[in-house]
This record gives sequence, structure tokens and C-alpha cells, in this order.
Amino acid sequence: FTDLLYINNLYPWKTQAACVGQGWYLANDMQFFVLAPIFIFLLFRKPLAGVIGTLGAIGASTIATGVITAHFKLGPSSIADINPNDFWLLYNKPWVRITPYLVGIIGGWLYWKMGEQTERGVRSLPAWLKVMCAVPLWAITIAIQYAVVFGLYDTMIAVFTTNKNPSTAVSLGYGMLARIAWGIALTTQIMLCQSGLGGFINSLLSWSGWQVLSRLTYSVFLLHIGIFTVLAAQMRHPLYIRPDFEYITFYLGFLTMSYLAAAVLYVVVEQPVANLEGITYRRTDSDKRS
Repeated sequence: FTDLLYINNLYPWKTQAACVGQGWYLANDMQFFVLAPIFIFLLFRKPLAGVIGTLGAIGASTIATGVITAHFKLGPSSIADINPNDFWLLYNKPWVRITPYLVGIIGGWLYWKMGEQTERGVRSLPAWLKVMCAVPLWAITIAIQYAVVFGLYDTMIAVFTTNKNPSTAVSLGYGMLARIAWGIALTTQIMLCQSGLGGFINSLLSWSGWQVLSRLTYSVFLLHIGIFTVLAAQMRHPLYIRPDFEYITFYLGFLTMSYLAAAVLYVVVEQPVANLEGITYRRTDSDKRS
């Protein structure tokens, strides 16, 4: 019942007992969706209160992450932590996860306020100045994203090798700032694309072929851990982090198998249910008109 109520990241408290392990993220997503109108309403009707409230919530989330990390002596991330309780103490909790969501809300409000004006200003710039503005911002944001995703690689190796967590400064610095940094970098990139400074990156991200894959992402999310679990249960040898080529091979194989399985689930379940919903809504509308 906790999955149906979208509280399975809160109860059972130790999410390992949940029936669908990765369902904790769906609960976070729904909880943020329910809370978002509060911040959006304030930003549109009371901008100052909205900005203060949203930034305050970001600050509170960041402080909560630091306090929990320091109190329980956790590592910077669940992949670089010897404490087995990191996942349910910190990783899957909404008060930790909401930070980039709030950054996105602020970014959307800023674009609503200044987007058209920014686009007009960018269009009036000469081509060389557009490049001079766009290249540093793209370089900085990509570097931030690279650091967030891969910055803990050596730390993770050290944790596995020594069975010791990194320093408190590393744990607090990464744990408190990584999600904010990712949210700001991604929001900046979206604004660059929207304002005409995306260049070939915007063309690549706007490719219509992504729409086909995007329809399968939900099913991929539901199925990929099950596929990995089946393979892991059948393995008769340890899987090492190195060599990297072995991991790349596994990743590409899982990616392909997950999307193939998702395509079947989409055709057999997701799309038929969506069609039934569409038929129901059309009948409801026609009944109201009659």
C-alpha cells in the first residue's frame, strides 16, 4: 500500500524492505509534484516571498543533509560510504532530494520573467560575441556536471580499498553541494538552449528521435534493476570495477536489454492503458456536452 500512496521512501523507513526497490524515487517525484504548487503560487503572486521561501527551502535541505551526514558519520555518497545505512538515512529522503527540483522551479520562474527579453538581446548580438558568451558557460556547466558524476571515482576506490570513509570535509562538501551544483548547471544549460546560445548541443538535444526513447524511459526505470538482478544471480565470478572496458560492456548490454524489455511492456501494458484513459475521457466530455 505504501507504493500506491507514494510514501514508500518514508515507510518502511528502511527502504530495503519495500516491494519495488527503485520505487522510492517515484515517491519523491510525486511528493515534489504535490509541493511544487506552493512555491510556484508564491513566485507568481508574491515574488519576493516566493524567492525567499524557495531559497530558504533549498538552504534547509542543504543544512539537513550536512547535519545527517555529520551526525551519522556518513560518506559523501552511497557509492563511497562504508555505512550500510546511508541509503535509507539520507539518499532516498525527500528533504535531501528536493534541492535540484527547487532550483529548477526558480529557473523556470526566472525564464518566465526574463526569457523573452533575453532571447531578443541574444538575437541582436553578433555571432562572435554569442560564441564568447556561450562557450565559457557551457564549459563551466559541463565541468560541474562531470565533477558531480565522476568526481568521487578515486574516493570510491579508496573507500573500497581501505574500508574507511573519506574525511568529514569531503563528505560534507560533496553531500551538501553536489545536488545544488547539478541543478544550477542543468538549469543554466536549459536557459542557454532556450535563449539561442545552445548551438549544436541544442540541435542534438532537440532531435526528434529522442521522443521515441523518451516514451520508454518509465518502463526502463521499472525493469532495469530486475534485469540486473537476474544476471547478478547467475554470475559465478566477482564483478570488479576495473577494467573499465568490462563495465562499459555491461552498461551497453543492460541498456539495450532494458530498452528492449521496456518496448514490450510499453506495447502490452502502458500504451493500451493510455488508450483506455483517452477513450474514457472522451466519453466523459461527450456526456457533459450532451
